[in-house]
Amino acid sequence: MDDSNNNADKNVGNNAINKFISIDILNSSSLFSVKIVDLDTFEVTYANQSMKAIMADEKAKNCWEAVYAQSSPCMWCKVHELLNQKKNGNDNDSVTYEHFNEVANKWYQIQEKILTIENNKKLLITFALDISMQKETQSQLINSHVQLSFQTKALKEAKEKLKEQASHDYLTNLYNRRYFQHLSQDLISIAKREAIELSIIMLDIDCFKMVNDTYGHSTGDQVLKHLAAILNKHTRESDIVARIGGEEFAILLLHADENRAAEIAEKLRASVETQPVKINENTEIPFTISLGVASVDVENDLNIDACLNKSDAALYDAKNSGRNKMIVYSPHIK
Repeated sequence: MDDSNNNADKNVGNNAINKFISIDILNSSSLFSVKIVDLDTFEVTYANQSMKAIMADEKAKNCWEAVYAQSSPCMWCKVHELLNQKKNGNDNDSVTYEHFNEVANKWYQIQEKILTIENNKKLLITFALDISMQKETQSQLINSHVQLSFQTKALKEAKEKLKEQASHDYLTNLYNRRYFQHLSQDLISIAKREAIELSIIMLDIDCFKMVNDTYGHSTGDQVLKHLAAILNKHTRESDIVARIGGEEFAILLLHADENRAAEIAEKLRASVETQPVKINENTEIPFTISLGVASVDVENDLNIDACLNKSDAALYDAKNSGRNKMIVYSPHIK
């Protein structure tokens, strides 16, 4: 078969395809909303049925009125951008973006391109694909992720709070007895290995029952919190301060022999004596503490209990000999 016959067959085929694929076929498309705008007048010269269904007023003159019910050109209009692309020689370039159509109350993915036809007339052709369902799914996923993040954060905070509650006294926010003993045991192990000096101060509020009986338990709680603040203020970050129970407190001092511990204990005693609890503008409640000091025998003490017992014995010796004093443990104290 010669080339002329081949070309003739090919032209017949192309004509058939061109006849079948005309702009009219877009009218039956429900997938894409299509419109064509004359850029000389900005009138909508063509809109398929899907586009007409979402237009504000298909009989309006300008595209911004017809499609979006705007009184002036749309702020998101891409015509200027596309014209610049054509001016720079990018004839094949188009622009794709997402836009929420308030008239249709839907999200669309929009693709636009400028076509130049006879007499250099320029047309803007727009394809709009409804992506509202995808946007809703995306929004739900984002919301789910945000909620999960909040739930994860809340769970983490709850765990941290439970951990803190398990290790801290609820009233004074000092360590509790159980956690004090746990930390002390760890420090004793380190002290044995590193030959570090450790000491313990045990202290007790003098006549605390009288405070509760006279002023009430609420005031007694204020006294306990006031004392905790003084202990935190006058101890080092490396020291472990705990409420052992009731009105009794313990302090484990790192890098401190009994002489250094005695100096700190005396400073605490004097600070408490000179800083009464202020209940209101007219009422202050003075109170005192008694303290017992002992050093940890890092060579022989297997745990913290031995030193706690010694400092506790010194504490009760201070209370029994007049209160508001500090005593360092010595073997004659029983």
